[in-house]
Amino acid sequence: MSISDYSEIPTFRQWRALVTVLVGTFMAILDSTIVNVAIPSIKTGLNASPAAIEWVVAGYLLAFGLTLVPAGRLGDRIGYKPLFMGGVALFTLSSAACGFSTNGHELVAARVVQGFSAGLFGPSVQATIQLLFKGRYRSRAFGILGTMVGLSSAVGPILGGLIIAAASSASGWRWVFFVNVLIGTATLVAGARLVPDLRPQIPHRLDPVGLGLITVGLMAVFFPLVEGQSVNWPAWTFLMLASSVPIFALLALWERRLSRAGGEPILGPELLGSAGFSSGSIIAMLYFASFSSMFVVLSLLWQSGLGRSALASGLMVTPFALGNLATGSMSHRFSARFGKGVLVIGASLLAFSVLTTAAVIYYSNGSISAWAIAIPLVAGGMGNGIFIAPNQDFILRRVPHHQAGTAGGVLQTAQRVGSALGVACTATIFFAHAGNATSSSVRAGQFSSATSLSLLANLAFLAAVALMVAFTRAKSPAVSPA
Repeated sequence: MSISDYSEIPTFRQWRALVTVLVGTFMAILDSTIVNVAIPSIKTGLNASPAAIEWVVAGYLLAFGLTLVPAGRLGDRIGYKPLFMGGVALFTLSSAACGFSTNGHELVAARVVQGFSAGLFGPSVQATIQLLFKGRYRSRAFGILGTMVGLSSAVGPILGGLIIAAASSASGWRWVFFVNVLIGTATLVAGARLVPDLRPQIPHRLDPVGLGLITVGLMAVFFPLVEGQSVNWPAWTFLMLASSVPIFALLALWERRLSRAGGEPILGPELLGSAGFSSGSIIAMLYFASFSSMFVVLSLLWQSGLGRSALASGLMVTPFALGNLATGSMSHRFSARFGKGVLVIGASLLAFSVLTTAAVIYYSNGSISAWAIAIPLVAGGMGNGIFIAPNQDFILRRVPHHQAGTAGGVLQTAQRVGSALGVACTATIFFAHAGNATSSSVRAGQFSSATSLSLLANLAFLAAVALMVAFTRAKSPAVSPA
């Protein structure tokens, strides 16, 4: 079927295709958070070095972030189903390789391949939704996608804690990866039958120079962000970040020149000139910086500061997941009623959550229960549920169909950059104030204070989100449903 064959009202088969591609999204984002609670188990099981442990997390994030834009462009060229199926297949195989790893080096290598494969199929999910659904049903589909993104981020620590609690500390981490083999295999079987082979109606050229500049520029951003805190931010990290500015400036010059010469730039004016695309991507980056890093510092507090188990750490963020689930699937209704004002509501709820959580932890003096922050986390999850999906819809609804993959890749890259930026800032503040006390009571107090201070960085990012939303609403006050 071609894109024009789909009617305004989707069929049951289209909804089943949506569920199938969303499972892929769930696996990819889940794997960026579930490993955090498995780190102690990996240390015990593999006797891995600190450097290897760091790259188990960083290698996945780097490969994931660097692959998204090229994969989106490739999908615009050859179609989205081949990339989705190929990416999920490789993700499933690399997950098995992770689980069977016998040392830290093997695990790092498998994680890099896993991140690459997640980036390979990631843009195809958003592109498939954009082409498969129309009008208010597209908003509803993006609402479900937003719920899945927020839910998988929050559920990762919970699921990881449950798996490790059910297995031994030495081998529990292996089952964190083996779960993906079962899910990935089921997704491949369902995808072969249900995911339509949507192909762009306009053939694309790849723009290798543009792709190369994007990759080098993103490496200059991602690498210091994921490595900086662990090496205490030496001069080269700031120089590398600064080098991204002339690289992206050169990219802009090249794309403009290629467009004038009649070529086809990967980030051409047709995409970047789309209403709300650039500003919406910046908003997405800032928002992901504000919420993704919350789980990292809370997990550090719960396990390293308070001495709680991985399962307790995972269950602690359950209220956030429940709040996200409560509002995420209805976000299209909030979007239809409030327009871009829904972003203000969502960001405000998350700001209340962050501020209240920071205050409760600060005044707890190191003796805090999960119940004390349950209500703030529910509020944060509700705000998250009504922010992510509407913003995605506002960004992508007017993107030309033949650039759906590239647009999805750029948006997901902005989200991954935001996550890396948020973790870099909050972790730097956290470890600067956490201390290294041997007394459990003193350490709990130090970690509580460090957590509260680091959460202030999340508030700063949310303030930037509010400014950007106010700016875009002033330029385009009304956004009607597509």
